[in-house]
Amino acid sequence: MTPSFNWKPNYYFFLAVITIVSASTLNAQLLNDLYKPKQGVSSNAIKYQVVNIESGIEIELAKLTGAGLITYFYITDNSKGNIYRGLVLKIYWDNNEEPSVNVPLGDFFGAIDGRTVDYQSIVMQINHLCYMSYIPMPFSNGARIVLANDGDTAYKRIVAYNIDYIKDPSLGKNDMRFHCFWTRSNPTNGMHELLNIEGDGHYIGNFLQVTTKSKRWWGEGDTDFVIDGNTMKHTPGTEDEYGACWEFGHKYSYIYSGYIENENGENRMYRWYLANPIVFKKKFSVTIQNNYVKPGSAFNLSKQDIANDDYKSVAFWYQHQAHGVKLKSYQDRIAPSMAVEY
Repeated sequence: MTPSFNWKPNYYFFLAVITIVSASTLNAQLLNDLYKPKQGVSSNAIKYQVVNIESGIEIELAKLTGAGLITYFYITDNSKGNIYRGLVLKIYWDNNEEPSVNVPLGDFFGAIDGRTVDYQSIVMQINHLCYMSYIPMPFSNGARIVLANDGDTAYKRIVAYNIDYIKDPSLGKNDMRFHCFWTRSNPTNGMHELLNIEGDGHYIGNFLQVTTKSKRWWGEGDTDFVIDGNTMKHTPGTEDEYGACWEFGHKYSYIYSGYIENENGENRMYRWYLANPIVFKKKFSVTIQNNYVKPGSAFNLSKQDIANDDYKSVAFWYQHQAHGVKLKSYQDRIAPSMAVEY
């Protein structure tokens, strides 16, 4: 008699296999390239000290000269997982007077609102109060990394940080610059715009924090890219965009996507478009709808309704030449959530 097996496909099994295979392929590629000669000469900027920044003041973490590439940036302080929300990370490229990175320090690493949740992804990680970025950041004529306090109280902590970079004159003609933008929709009125820019470049990812008072599934909205005037629908639901399907079944932290918080109406997720960067030549915007499905109509997409949750996001992209990035005021960033109960 031939034995029979009553085996049913398991979503989590397949997802785990895909993740392991993807990570193994990536690691194999890195290992295969490890012996090859590298361009430039390595250097770094490192400090471990008491940092005191009064309200309205900023300090310089590092000033790099010439042409090069930042390969790693980590920072930590002794606030034990609650980073002061008035701290702002600013990065200036090539003597530009406006910062191309202008974002709350914790939020840059995915600690939205300064609240730490450990996770591991391919380019960003938080491990036991160590906030790490492996995003490559080229420059051709110097870089300034600044920590500013735009909050209402003084910041005084023990701080350690290190910035690894490669000095490489061959990057002098490279004008691709890393940018980062923070924004908030409080409430969304059914739509959150993560980014809207002009220029030539490619979008590489985001963090998204959703604060909701709803007991219903709030994430039925599509993610849409508008590339040079043409709309490209990317996914038909929030969970699809952030690496899951049919709602978020559990928390997870994978190389390209993660859903790392689900506590008291707070939902935190990330998505990296590294193997599939979103390329644009003139203009680019990305939006995510904040919709929910009315009870009893889970399979009737015409019966969706707009939701009014509170969305915060951090968007990352590369663009030709350095452009200034604005940041909402400290008061706007810490304002009480106006998420609506529905």
